[in-house]
Amino acid sequence: MAQTTRSMPVRTDDWRPDDEIIDGIIRRCVAEAEDAEARDGTREYMAGALILAVLAVVIIGATGSVPAAVVVTGLIAAGGACYMLSATRPAPAERKASLAAIGGPGRLPAGYLVHPAAWEAGMADHVAHVPESQLRAAAELCHAYPGTVDDLLIFTGNLAIHVPATRPAGAADVERRAHALVRLGLPVLREHAARTPVPAGATGKKGR
Repeated sequence: MAQTTRSMPVRTDDWRPDDEIIDGIIRRCVAEAEDAEARDGTREYMAGALILAVLAVVIIGATGSVPAAVVVTGLIAAGGACYMLSATRPAPAERKASLAAIGGPGRLPAGYLVHPAAWEAGMADHVAHVPESQLRAAAELCHAYPGTVDDLLIFTGNLAIHVPATRPAGAADVERRAHALVRLGLPVLREHAARTPVPAGATGKKGR
């Protein structure tokens, strides 16, 4: 059975990061992955057609028989087409590997945990192992966290050690634990921010 893609956590204020440079990098990485997946062997077909045309000229020159050239090149073309269809098309690119060039989704700034483009480019798979309560808490803390997504997940994981989990955990328990993690983590981040002010260039925007 196919695994259902995890839904992106949404902050209570709908905030998401807005950085044109990072957004552009994500778009470029995804576009390159999609281009690799969509390649259909057109160039290989064109090269093969050129070779067959040259071969046909050679056969006609050697035998003087156009039908012979047509039959021979036709057989070769059919065999080549079958091979191309079965062997030359690349395996579909995995979307979760789109951001491998920059170290993977976990190396993005923490705010990109709640960015749709990053989520579709592999973030969903990257956080698949994270408990729901920790993921929700990380989403609420990501705006204030100064490091990467991976650093934020480690931070919320460390917070979770101090918040007992209910077994089995229902939806209300998950929500309660997520709120507890946020209450525990926000003062730490605020204290850090007071000691190390956020650069003036940092920006953000409200989601739709």
